[in-house]
Amino acid sequence: MRVGKDETLGGIRLIVIRDFLRWIDGGAVEPANIAERLGLDQDRANALYRAMIEAKYIEIDTEAQREHRYVVSELGSQLRNARFLRRITRSEAEKLIDGLLDRVRQVNERDELTHRVTCIRVFGSYLTESADLGDIDLAVKYTPRRKSHVEEAKERAAQSGKSISTYFQLITFGRQEVRLILKNRSPYLSLHDFDEPETLGIPFKVLFGQA
Repeated sequence: MRVGKDETLGGIRLIVIRDFLRWIDGGAVEPANIAERLGLDQDRANALYRAMIEAKYIEIDTEAQREHRYVVSELGSQLRNARFLRRITRSEAEKLIDGLLDRVRQVNERDELTHRVTCIRVFGSYLTESADLGDIDLAVKYTPRRKSHVEEAKERAAQSGKSISTYFQLITFGRQEVRLILKNRSPYLSLHDFDEPETLGIPFKVLFGQA
């Protein structure tokens, strides 16, 4: 989950709520501990408590003996692990896209890599009229260069000196290598499976290749 630094819930910045959820860990979320931890009066603590329930960051603990005991939900757990990034302007997003397309061309010219990039789709907030963006959602199609790409991936993994913990990571090392090149450590480029726009039933635009 990526969240803007200035986003709020119930008048409280989400980064503050994130830190509260980290502090509460597996304990019960109550207006009293919200008020104490965040330094709020009781009315504001009650309002934030209700807002957290409505936003589904906390939910009823179905295993608790006491009724209406709220704990951190799955969505709340995602918020606990969230990275808070400043939003980027359209011009910044366009520069990131230009850099990405340059790296696509470089990848496709490097025959030693196991995969080439044959199509990139952009979807999500990039296609809206929003003046700023949280990130850029991209669906990427990786195509093996050769039938031997699995064996080549194993060789490249061994040569890399990196620790590979699963067989799946081993045989997909080549594709992941290309993915890391494309991402270039940018927290604003969010790379997805190629068919995700269809799975979600949302519009997309082809940036590179053919759909």
